[in-house]
Amino acid sequence: MKLFDDFGRRLPAHGDRVFGDKPSFYYKLNQPKIDYALILQRAKKYGLCSDDLSLSHFQSKATDLLDSIKKNDDFSKMANGVHIPFIYSNPNKINDIGTNLEENILPALKDSFTDRFPNSHFKAVLQSDSELKNNISIHPDSNYTNFIDDSSEGLIGWYFPQVFQEFDIDSQRAQLKNLPKTKGIKLCLSGGMDISAALITSPELLIDKDHYTPILCMSSYVHKDERLILVLKAYGPHMEFWCMTQMLSKHTKQVSEQWAGGLTLYTKI
Repeated sequence: MKLFDDFGRRLPAHGDRVFGDKPSFYYKLNQPKIDYALILQRAKKYGLCSDDLSLSHFQSKATDLLDSIKKNDDFSKMANGVHIPFIYSNPNKINDIGTNLEENILPALKDSFTDRFPNSHFKAVLQSDSELKNNISIHPDSNYTNFIDDSSEGLIGWYFPQVFQEFDIDSQRAQLKNLPKTKGIKLCLSGGMDISAALITSPELLIDKDHYTPILCMSSYVHKDERLILVLKAYGPHMEFWCMTQMLSKHTKQVSEQWAGGLTLYTKI
Protein backbone atom coordinates (compact mmCIF):
# COMPACT_ATOMS: atom_id res chain seq x y z
CA MET A 1 0.00 0.00 0.00
CA LYS A 2 1.30 3.44 -0.92
CA LEU A 3 2.00 5.72 2.02
CA PHE A 4 3.00 8.92 0.19
CA ASP A 5 1.94 10.59 -3.02
CA ASP A 6 4.26 11.78 -5.79
CA PHE A 7 4.71 15.12 -3.99
CA GLY A 8 5.93 13.50 -0.77
CA ARG A 9 2.69 14.10 1.12
CA ARG A 10 1.25 11.38 3.32
CA LEU A 11 -1.81 9.77 1.76
CA PRO A 12 -4.64 10.18 4.29
CA ALA A 13 -5.60 6.99 6.14
CA HIS A 14 -8.99 6.06 7.54
CA GLY A 15 -9.84 8.40 10.37
CA ASP A 16 -7.50 11.21 9.36
CA ARG A 17 -9.11 14.64 9.25
CA VAL A 18 -7.77 16.54 6.24
CA PHE A 19 -8.81 19.65 4.37
CA GLY A 20 -8.76 17.66 1.13
CA ASP A 21 -7.81 14.15 0.08
CA LYS A 22 -5.71 15.75 -2.63
CA PRO A 23 -3.96 18.92 -1.46
CA SER A 24 -4.39 22.09 -3.45
CA PHE A 25 -0.88 23.29 -2.53
CA TYR A 26 -2.22 26.82 -2.68
CA TYR A 27 0.17 27.25 0.22
CA LYS A 28 3.49 25.90 -0.91
CA LEU A 29 7.20 25.86 -0.27
CA ASN A 30 9.92 25.83 -2.88
CA GLN A 31 12.78 23.40 -2.44
CA PRO A 32 15.67 25.63 -1.33
CA LYS A 33 19.11 25.24 -2.80
CA ILE A 34 21.10 23.17 -0.33
CA ASP A 35 24.38 24.89 0.50
CA TYR A 36 26.01 22.62 3.08
CA ALA A 37 28.87 25.05 3.76
CA LEU A 38 26.49 27.94 4.50
CA ILE A 39 24.23 25.75 6.63
CA LEU A 40 27.21 24.60 8.70
CA GLN A 41 28.47 28.18 9.00
CA ARG A 42 25.10 29.34 10.34
CA ALA A 43 24.81 26.33 12.66
CA LYS A 44 28.14 27.23 14.27
CA LYS A 45 27.30 30.94 14.44
CA TYR A 46 24.06 30.32 16.32
CA GLY A 47 25.33 27.62 18.63
CA LEU A 48 23.70 24.57 17.05
CA CYS A 49 26.91 22.53 16.88
CA SER A 50 30.54 22.55 17.96
CA ASP A 51 33.10 24.55 16.02
CA ASP A 52 35.07 21.41 15.19
CA LEU A 53 32.31 19.79 13.09
CA SER A 54 33.79 19.51 9.58
CA LEU A 55 31.98 20.22 6.34
CA SER A 56 32.92 16.83 4.91
CA HIS A 57 31.50 14.98 7.93
CA PHE A 58 28.28 17.00 7.94
CA GLN A 59 27.69 16.65 4.21
CA SER A 60 28.54 12.94 4.15
CA LYS A 61 26.26 12.18 7.10
CA ALA A 62 23.41 14.24 5.63
CA THR A 63 23.58 12.74 2.14
CA ASP A 64 23.87 9.18 3.49
CA LEU A 65 20.85 9.79 5.70
CA LEU A 66 18.77 11.12 2.83
CA ASP A 67 19.82 8.16 0.69
CA SER A 68 18.61 5.80 3.43
CA ILE A 69 15.06 7.11 3.11
CA LYS A 70 15.21 7.14 -0.70
CA LYS A 71 16.11 3.43 -0.64
CA ASN A 72 13.29 2.53 1.75
CA ASP A 73 10.32 1.12 -0.18
CA ASP A 74 7.79 2.55 2.27
CA PHE A 75 9.24 6.04 2.56
CA SER A 76 11.10 6.73 -0.69
CA LYS A 77 8.42 9.02 -2.13
CA MET A 78 8.62 11.22 0.94
CA ALA A 79 11.91 12.48 -0.48
CA ASN A 80 9.97 13.99 -3.43
CA GLY A 81 8.73 16.68 -1.06
CA VAL A 82 10.62 19.72 0.21
CA HIS A 83 13.45 18.68 2.53
CA ILE A 84 15.94 20.78 4.47
CA PRO A 85 19.08 19.54 6.24
CA PHE A 86 19.85 20.78 9.75
CA ILE A 87 22.25 20.35 12.64
CA TYR A 88 21.19 20.46 16.27
CA SER A 89 22.88 19.72 19.56
CA ASN A 90 21.88 20.50 23.11
CA PRO A 91 24.37 19.06 25.60
CA ASN A 92 22.58 20.71 28.54
CA LYS A 93 19.69 18.81 30.11
CA ILE A 94 16.35 20.32 29.10
CA ASN A 95 14.32 20.69 32.28
CA ASP A 96 11.42 22.49 30.64
CA ILE A 97 10.44 22.49 26.95
CA GLY A 98 8.70 25.87 27.07
CA THR A 99 11.63 27.57 28.80
CA ASN A 100 14.07 26.13 26.26
CA LEU A 101 11.89 27.39 23.43
CA GLU A 102 11.47 30.85 24.93
CA GLU A 103 15.02 31.44 26.17
CA ASN A 104 17.16 29.58 23.63
CA ILE A 105 15.42 28.45 20.44
CA LEU A 106 13.30 31.46 19.49
CA PRO A 107 16.02 34.08 20.24
CA ALA A 108 18.45 32.20 17.97
CA LEU A 109 15.79 31.97 15.27
CA LYS A 110 15.10 35.70 15.56
CA ASP A 111 18.80 36.55 15.31
CA SER A 112 19.33 34.34 12.26
CA PHE A 113 16.22 35.61 10.48
CA THR A 114 16.85 39.30 11.07
CA ASP A 115 20.50 38.88 10.14
CA ARG A 116 19.41 37.42 6.80
CA PHE A 117 16.49 39.87 6.35
CA PRO A 118 17.47 43.07 8.21
CA ASN A 119 14.41 44.97 6.96
CA SER A 120 11.99 42.33 8.26
CA HIS A 121 10.89 41.46 11.77
CA PHE A 122 10.55 38.30 13.81
CA LYS A 123 8.04 38.37 16.63
CA ALA A 124 6.21 35.99 18.96
CA VAL A 125 2.45 36.18 19.48
CA LEU A 126 0.90 34.35 22.43
CA GLN A 127 -2.89 34.31 22.20
CA SER A 128 -5.24 34.21 25.20
CA ASP A 129 -2.51 35.33 27.63
CA SER A 130 -0.86 31.94 27.10
CA GLU A 131 2.60 31.15 28.44
CA LEU A 132 5.28 28.73 27.27
CA LYS A 133 7.20 28.17 30.49
CA ASN A 134 5.99 25.10 32.39
CA ASN A 135 3.17 24.61 29.89
CA ILE A 136 4.69 22.56 27.03
CA SER A 137 5.05 18.78 26.96
CA ILE A 138 5.88 16.20 24.29
CA HIS A 139 3.12 14.14 22.69
CA PRO A 140 3.71 10.51 23.73
CA ASP A 141 3.27 9.12 20.19
CA SER A 142 5.57 11.61 18.46
CA ASN A 143 8.93 9.86 19.08
CA TYR A 144 10.20 13.32 20.02
CA THR A 145 11.48 12.29 23.44
CA ASN A 146 14.02 10.12 21.60
CA PHE A 147 15.01 13.14 19.50
CA ILE A 148 15.65 15.20 22.64
CA ASP A 149 17.65 12.42 24.27
CA ASP A 150 19.80 11.91 21.17
CA SER A 151 20.37 15.66 20.77
CA SER A 152 22.63 15.67 23.82
CA GLU A 153 25.28 14.08 21.57
CA GLY A 154 24.42 16.20 18.54
CA LEU A 155 22.22 15.39 15.54
CA ILE A 156 22.26 15.78 11.78
CA GLY A 157 18.85 15.53 10.18
CA TRP A 158 16.36 16.41 7.49
CA TYR A 159 13.11 18.27 8.02
CA PHE A 160 10.25 17.38 5.63
CA PRO A 161 7.80 20.22 6.33
CA GLN A 162 4.85 19.30 4.09
CA VAL A 163 4.40 15.58 4.75
CA PHE A 164 1.17 16.29 6.63
CA GLN A 165 -0.06 19.28 4.64
CA GLU A 166 -3.74 20.02 5.37
CA PHE A 167 -3.95 17.43 8.21
CA ASP A 168 -5.51 18.56 11.47
CA ILE A 169 -3.25 18.52 14.52
CA ASP A 170 -4.66 15.33 16.07
CA SER A 171 -4.25 13.47 12.77
CA GLN A 172 -0.65 14.64 12.52
CA ARG A 173 0.01 13.37 16.04
CA ALA A 174 -1.48 9.96 15.22
CA GLN A 175 0.85 9.31 12.30
CA LEU A 176 3.87 7.73 14.00
CA LYS A 177 1.63 4.91 15.22
CA ASN A 178 0.20 4.44 11.72
CA LEU A 179 3.50 4.34 9.83
CA PRO A 180 5.64 1.19 9.54
CA LYS A 181 8.73 0.86 11.69
CA THR A 182 11.97 1.84 9.99
CA LYS A 183 14.87 -0.32 11.11
CA GLY A 184 17.96 1.81 11.46
CA ILE A 185 16.05 4.98 10.46
CA LYS A 186 15.05 7.45 13.17
CA LEU A 187 11.90 9.47 12.52
CA CYS A 188 9.85 11.78 14.71
CA LEU A 189 6.95 14.17 14.32
CA SER A 190 8.51 17.58 13.86
CA GLY A 191 8.71 19.95 16.82
CA GLY A 192 10.25 23.19 17.97
CA MET A 193 13.93 22.24 18.06
CA ASP A 194 14.28 20.60 14.66
CA ILE A 195 11.99 23.01 12.79
CA SER A 196 13.79 25.99 14.31
CA ALA A 197 17.22 24.49 13.61
CA ALA A 198 16.22 24.05 9.96
CA LEU A 199 14.99 27.65 9.75
CA ILE A 200 17.97 29.06 11.63
CA THR A 201 20.25 27.61 8.96
CA SER A 202 17.81 28.07 6.03
CA PRO A 203 15.94 31.27 7.04
CA GLU A 204 14.66 31.82 3.48
CA LEU A 205 12.29 28.84 3.61
CA LEU A 206 9.08 30.69 4.53
CA ILE A 207 9.75 33.92 2.64
CA ASP A 208 8.46 33.89 -0.93
CA LYS A 209 7.34 36.93 -2.89
CA ASP A 210 5.47 34.85 -5.50
CA HIS A 211 3.04 32.81 -3.39
CA TYR A 212 1.80 32.10 0.13
CA THR A 213 3.73 29.66 2.30
CA PRO A 214 2.09 27.24 4.76
CA ILE A 215 2.00 27.51 8.52
CA LEU A 216 4.58 25.14 10.02
CA CYS A 217 3.09 23.23 12.94
CA MET A 218 5.20 22.14 15.93
CA SER A 219 2.81 19.24 16.37
CA SER A 220 4.96 17.13 18.69
CA TYR A 221 4.69 19.95 21.25
CA VAL A 222 1.52 19.91 23.37
CA HIS A 223 0.33 22.94 25.32
CA LYS A 224 -1.23 22.36 28.72
CA ASP A 225 -4.29 24.10 27.27
CA GLU A 226 -5.14 21.58 24.53
CA ARG A 227 -6.95 24.26 22.54
CA LEU A 228 -3.59 25.91 21.76
CA ILE A 229 -0.93 24.91 19.23
CA LEU A 230 2.54 26.24 18.41
CA VAL A 231 3.38 27.32 14.86
CA LEU A 232 5.78 29.34 12.72
CA LYS A 233 4.48 31.35 9.79
CA ALA A 234 5.32 34.11 7.36
CA TYR A 235 3.52 37.43 7.41
CA GLY A 236 4.56 39.01 4.14
CA PRO A 237 8.34 39.44 4.40
CA HIS A 238 8.29 38.77 8.15
CA MET A 239 8.39 35.62 10.28
CA GLU A 240 6.23 35.04 13.34
CA PHE A 241 5.92 32.43 16.07
CA TRP A 242 2.38 31.92 17.35
CA CYS A 243 0.86 30.11 20.27
CA MET A 244 -2.66 30.10 18.84
CA THR A 245 -6.01 28.42 19.16
CA GLN A 246 -6.96 25.47 16.98
CA MET A 247 -10.64 25.69 17.94
CA LEU A 248 -13.39 26.70 15.52
CA SER A 249 -15.95 26.37 18.32
CA LYS A 250 -15.94 25.10 21.88
CA HIS A 251 -15.90 21.46 20.76
CA THR A 252 -14.66 21.60 17.14
CA LYS A 253 -10.99 21.64 16.19
CA GLN A 254 -9.91 23.29 12.97
CA VAL A 255 -8.78 21.59 9.76
CA SER A 256 -6.83 24.11 7.72
CA GLU A 257 -5.61 24.27 4.14
CA GLN A 258 -2.70 26.34 5.44
CA TRP A 259 -1.37 23.97 8.09
CA ALA A 260 1.63 21.77 7.36
CA GLY A 261 2.93 19.16 9.79
CA GLY A 262 6.35 17.67 9.24
CA LEU A 263 8.40 14.53 9.71
CA THR A 264 12.00 14.73 10.83
CA LEU A 265 14.66 12.18 9.88
CA TYR A 266 17.84 12.24 11.93
CA THR A 267 21.00 10.49 13.07
CA LYS A 268 23.65 11.19 15.68
CA ILE A 269 26.62 13.29 14.59
